[in-house]
Parts: sequence; C-alpha cells; structure tokens
Amino acid sequence: MIELELTRTPGDRRTYAIDGVGTLRLEGLWSRRATAEAARTSWHIISSGLWRRTLHATDAMGRVAGEFKASGLRRGGPLRWGDGEFALRAASTWRGRYALSEGERELAILDGKGWGKRPIRIAVDDLGAIEPGLLLFATFVVRQLKEDASAAASGAASGAVAAGS
Repeated sequence: MIELELTRTPGDRRTYAIDGVGTLRLEGLWSRRATAEAARTSWHIISSGLWRRTLHATDAMGRVAGEFKASGLRRGGPLRWGDGEFALRAASTWRGRYALSEGERELAILDGKGWGKRPIRIAVDDLGAIEPGLLLFATFVVRQLKEDASAAASGAASGAVAAGS
C-alpha cells in the first residue's frame, strides 16, 4: 500500500501537490475551481450546482476530460474520466473517507481531513494503475465533498443554537 498526501507547497497557500502525481492550484474566492497539472498536461476543474453538485474537468482545448455528479441520497457518486466509468463511494460512515473504484476494484482510498497543510491522505495499491489526472480530479472532488459536508454541519449547528436561544 502506497501512502500519499495532498500537501500545501511552500510559498503558495493556494497550491497543493501530491508527490509523484501532480499539483492542484485552487482558484476563486471560495476555491470552487482549480487547475490540475501532471506531466506537462493541465485540466481546469470547476464546480457547479447548488443542490446537486457537479464538477467538470476540461483539458487545454476545452474538451471535457472528467465529470462527477454527487448522489443526492448517499455520499459520493459516479465519476467519469476520459472513456472510463468510475465511482466515489463512502468508505466510512462517520468520516470524509471515499473509495475511488472502477467496478468492484478499489483504486484508491481518499481521506478528507479538512483544510490546512495536509487536507487529504491517499492510499493506493498501484500508483501506476491510476492516471494522474484522474487521481487529481478525484482528490479535488473529495475536497469539495468534505467542504460541503463541513458547511452543512456548521449550518445545522448554527440553526440548533439559534433555535435553542
């Protein structure tokens, strides 16, 4: 099992790297967009939708390289990258941990820790079996899912406090 981390790069609070894979540079006021780079290839990732979140990755020519649609009833959802069909599934009941899978085969476990210097831990059996763009896209998706869950929990806690006042 290979253990990786998405870590903030020195000197730039908005750029994060996964050693041996590539980088994610967060963009926008709420970091709902990013540029992913790996092996001289880049993708622009953007999040859209309020209630049913969709994320798209486009290549330098503007072609859709990847898409994720959040499931409404359970955490995760289908993820497409290139011609491949994948899924992000909850890998833990209580935490922001997701399994990136292709059919029944788990490719990676991504564990969202919240923001900071090391927001996501990644475990893979075979790093060569996962396209770098796919892993970067899945990492950004997990970051968004974790952030959305934190915002929902914060809102629910605020509502509970206000109701008790």
